[in-house]
Amino acid sequence: MTIETAAAYAALVFFVFSMPSERMLEFSAWRFQKGFGASLALGLSIFVVRAAFFGLALAAAMFFVRAMPDGLALARGAAMVFLALTLLRQALRLRQPFRLADNDNLPGNTFATRFWHGLRSHFRPSFELALAAAMVIFFVSPSAVTVFAAEQLAIAHGAASLLSLLVYAVFSRPVLARLDRRLGTARRARVARLLSSGLPRVSARFRQDAA
Repeated sequence: MTIETAAAYAALVFFVFSMPSERMLEFSAWRFQKGFGASLALGLSIFVVRAAFFGLALAAAMFFVRAMPDGLALARGAAMVFLALTLLRQALRLRQPFRLADNDNLPGNTFATRFWHGLRSHFRPSFELALAAAMVIFFVSPSAVTVFAAEQLAIAHGAASLLSLLVYAVFSRPVLARLDRRLGTARRARVARLLSSGLPRVSARFRQDAA
């Protein structure tokens, strides 16, 4: 495996992991509201979960290309569709407001409890494994099933995962500020729809008749 191939895999992983999700937004909220110590435990748990499923996906992908090399093109086609649908779903969810927990309601007071919360929060094993496999299948081939290739992919995956967490930690304030603006816009839109529906007038008339 060449350095260029490993860099391309790292770029794909960074792009996918940097897409806003419940897990990453929660990590950013912890960094902003509780500081570096609290976010470190959550960030480490996110990194561990991603690394574990990467290992499983890499082993499965290498076994697959050795056992069924003719099915590699079909597997890559399915992976492309899965990644496209995943990114589309995440992009559509950006239009929905993300409710931030109050500072006092963030779970966990110790490193262990925060780490455990991060492991089980937004944990979907089937999706995590499918996502990791969909990314790695493009960069394995029957001629490159070697320990060196696995090490290169592991280094690239770890670096990209850490970089995505670093971005959300450094830019936690602007990310959450944008979320707060979107939440306020959505709230005002709901109030406007309620006022235009006539329900306030009906409620006022009911109270007048009751009096």
